[in-house]
Amino acid sequence: MGHWLSIPILGFAAILGSTFVPQIRVFGGQPDLVLLFVVSWAIVSPLEEAITWAFVGGVFADLLSAAPTGTSVIGMIFVAFLIDRIKSQLISVNLLILFGFTLIAVAVQWLSQSVIIAFSGYAIRPFEQFFYTLLPAAVYNVIFVIPTYLLIRRVKRGFTPRRRSRRLISE
Repeated sequence: MGHWLSIPILGFAAILGSTFVPQIRVFGGQPDLVLLFVVSWAIVSPLEEAITWAFVGGVFADLLSAAPTGTSVIGMIFVAFLIDRIKSQLISVNLLILFGFTLIAVAVQWLSQSVIIAFSGYAIRPFEQFFYTLLPAAVYNVIFVIPTYLLIRRVKRGFTPRRRSRRLISE
């Protein structure tokens, strides 16, 4: 069920991220809603579902941006693999780990997009982008990851089938 949930949730997040979120931009940065949903789903789900969410989210983000198609997909899939690998070494996820995953995801996504855009022939200014967009975006994403994670955790629990316990009726 988690695979199918990605389409409406990430579609709505991509539309919101390209229309409304740029209106609340401060210091050149803005939260990346699609990335936050992918990170949150990668934390609470198995790798197969996280890869689906990363692919669908990357496609939606690329369709609504000026970047070449596939730019966001590569970074998000790498983030999903990285989170799964680190998550398998942990007992539980706490607030600091959630913030760490978010910072790693923002950095990986920014780096992969910068490299792909540079190879596409566009001029990039890495130091200006780092200080003008990456740092404010990292702060935004760390703030917005808490409600996103709580929402995704609730959605995941709501659509996960529960085991039914058998009661023995003694007569």
